[in-house]
Amino acid sequence: MGRVEHLDWLETFVAVVDSGGFSAAADAVHRSQSRVSSHVASLEQALGARLFDRSHRPVLLTDAGEAFLPHAREVLAGLARGQNEVDAVLGVVRGHVVLGSYPSASAAFVPTVLSGFSARYPDVGVDLTERPSLDLSEALGSGRVHLALRPLAPREDTDGLACRPLWREPLVAVCPPDHPLAGLPAPLELSELVKHRLVTIGGSHREVMYEAHAALKQCGTPATIAWQTDQPQTLVNFVRTGLGVGITNRLAMTVSDTAGVVVTEVGTLSQGRTVGVFWDPRRYLPRAAGALLEQIVATAPPSGTVEFGAGE
Repeated sequence: MGRVEHLDWLETFVAVVDSGGFSAAADAVHRSQSRVSSHVASLEQALGARLFDRSHRPVLLTDAGEAFLPHAREVLAGLARGQNEVDAVLGVVRGHVVLGSYPSASAAFVPTVLSGFSARYPDVGVDLTERPSLDLSEALGSGRVHLALRPLAPREDTDGLACRPLWREPLVAVCPPDHPLAGLPAPLELSELVKHRLVTIGGSHREVMYEAHAALKQCGTPATIAWQTDQPQTLVNFVRTGLGVGITNRLAMTVSDTAGVVVTEVGTLSQGRTVGVFWDPRRYLPRAAGALLEQIVATAPPSGTVEFGAGE
């Protein structure tokens, strides 16, 4: 076996694994695809083994790749810890943080967070990756993101993760202005909504219990969920074209174009959404990520939401 002489090889190898391919890894590590391929080939030559099965799309790890991956991660994590210790001695916070978020929080909350954070820590780079809630938990567990902003529900995939709740927001109904629900006083009763075909959040995960589904289930009358989507603007457009009455969280509508529809609060605040910042305590949290966590907690919640714990 040869010597693994370059940390760049390890960084590139891990990037290919986490990104799912050579092209995506090139974007992640800001190198050309040919350089990424060269790094992986050099690492394979040094180890005397093929690390990827390139006949699959996306590429898959070989048995040798699976065996080597945790050691590559350990080396990179150890180097990061060492750099952080030196920075702590020097009183400097620098590095790179990957923040995961879902679209509504990215639009209404993240810009304020990053504005304050960049002013305090100009030597820290932050990458934002937007994914559905379920994917964010998986990304935390795999180490692809350091921190994630997401609702507390669904809870099926949050075991083992640490969380700091940030805010609460009510559910809202979305309907055309000439719809019977538009003339009723707010907050609307959930029992009124179940009389109509509904458009909710959830995408393809129909078996997952989101806040709207849990609230509707309390009515006792089965709801007819005609459509589900992970995109707030898609929900609004479905409502505009008469495909159903929308039920979602308030923040989603705050960041959407709601011209031509009526948005009305539904149920009680406790039936709505709670959003928090998550991290994996089983993984080392770099000092820069810890600083971003502090900034997130210190930033005021978005307009239209209620700070978690306020008035309780």
